[in-house]
Amino acid sequence: MTTDEEQNTKTRVDIVIVGGGPVGLLAANLAVKYGLSVRIVDIEFEPQHWGRGDWVHGRTLELLDHSGLAADLLATGVRVEAFSHHHQQVSTSIAYAPEHVVSKYKHVLCVGQHITESSLQHTLSEHDVQVERPWTVSQFQKDGADSEYPLSVTLKHMLDNSTIDIRAKYLFGCDGAHSEIRKQLDIAYEGESSKKNHGVLDALVQTSFHDRKSISFIKGPFGTHACMFPRENNLVRVMVQLSDEGDRNQIHLETVQHEARRALLPHRVEFIGTMWWTIYRVGQHVATHYTSSQEDPRIFLCGDACHSQSPTLGQGLNTGFGDVFNLVWKIAMVESGHAKSTLLNTYENERRPVAEQVIALDKQIVQAAESKEQENLEALLRQHQLFISGFGISYGHGDNGVMIQTGDRAPDFKVVHYATGAKVRLYDVWRQQVQSSSSMMGGGWGFHLLVLAHDITQSMDAVIKGLKDFTVPSWMHVHIITTTVQKGVIEKQLSQHQQQQDVEGGIVIDPQWVYMDKINQAQCHHGLIQDYNSNNNNNKNDPVAIVVRPDLHIGWIGDFSKLSLGFIA
Repeated sequence: MTTDEEQNTKTRVDIVIVGGGPVGLLAANLAVKYGLSVRIVDIEFEPQHWGRGDWVHGRTLELLDHSGLAADLLATGVRVEAFSHHHQQVSTSIAYAPEHVVSKYKHVLCVGQHITESSLQHTLSEHDVQVERPWTVSQFQKDGADSEYPLSVTLKHMLDNSTIDIRAKYLFGCDGAHSEIRKQLDIAYEGESSKKNHGVLDALVQTSFHDRKSISFIKGPFGTHACMFPRENNLVRVMVQLSDEGDRNQIHLETVQHEARRALLPHRVEFIGTMWWTIYRVGQHVATHYTSSQEDPRIFLCGDACHSQSPTLGQGLNTGFGDVFNLVWKIAMVESGHAKSTLLNTYENERRPVAEQVIALDKQIVQAAESKEQENLEALLRQHQLFISGFGISYGHGDNGVMIQTGDRAPDFKVVHYATGAKVRLYDVWRQQVQSSSSMMGGGWGFHLLVLAHDITQSMDAVIKGLKDFTVPSWMHVHIITTTVQKGVIEKQLSQHQQQQDVEGGIVIDPQWVYMDKINQAQCHHGLIQDYNSNNNNNKNDPVAIVVRPDLHIGWIGDFSKLSLGFIA
């Protein structure tokens, strides 16, 4: 039986994904890591070989690395650590990420979308899942025929018009800005499109332009605006504003190359070979809704199907990836019985505001890039470093008296592992645990509980009580971080605790859970919860709990004694 025939026998699946681009492929990869079954279809006969999205931002790299999907991209792409602005022989450099951000990935990775897709497809094929081409979903509905698989979905082959009827629990529309799934749901796509034409090309070039390692925004002597940056295999991507607002189908490659040369004057540019090029107009839209229903959400829009913007800051691919990183773990929690279906409503509530922020910033950046004032673009790039890189994306703030808030990115601080003495990053610890664990639907993608214990000689009893009262679920990994840095002192505390538990019975702290906050002036405590206890009239050594979600955002912060599973919506 061929692979296509085998996939055609899957008439009952957890998720049907429409769209075999990077967003759909990532959604499929994350789903199978959670043990969910998928079918993924794409209307095109073959994948894209060139062009489209080619920036993978630092925050996206963190999430891909956490899920075991970053290695191929990191081995192939070009790491860029700065933006630069060039105007009238004056050049300014702006760091890609703010200095205070702690991450392995304080850079943007420039790599062709075809490489991203190929890497994701290769990993997906290890789970015996292939993109079915050229297929689409011609119709779907929620009916009462099967309560476990409530969606009736019809797959249609684009060559012979044959159809297959299947049942599914969920349907993802990852089918781009012209999404047929969105149209069938009758969801509006609000926004506007510019009439200005822009050209983009991927090419091998020879040039005297000196800045070949940055993402360079260039304003030429004739008012032409361009952006140029390095890519894999010595390629360069060039984006340029064109003066012609007419029929873009009448614009030729030579016109794009000519305008690029004008923008870079007085520097010389020779195009040795152009691998891909196209003409585009800036469209900035967001869907009014991301789901089919708030009552029982089963159909979701992701990626360009629910938001689109210019390619100026490379936000499209990354925002789409952020969508599925946010969504898939929630479906896994619901399907495993660990959360109510109302958790799925938080997908739109969290992700749509991010898209609105992306589009608002995109409008400012596009306007500034075309402005006569050099300072406008530079100021925006500096002001929004945190958001552009993805490190500043947050899902709403509470007021817990801490420096980091619920919904923020979990920080990647360094600590010292008590058991081994090794200096480790929190993200590396979490990645190793989730990739070696089978605690959650076969994928090991649990939550992480950070117990900031301050001086463990003073807080041990409170830590034990918190662990006992909370009853840590199997899908949550425990990390106890203490400002006590003498191993002998910690060893004595653990030994006394062990002896006490042997007599009384109860929770036993595994030494593997314990980390010493001794790097950069106890940055976990001082960088996360400085003054928390004094602001809340607590004892200075009362332990504080921080729950980290599977998408590496903060799910809850507060007194350890008050933690409950109610933090899951």
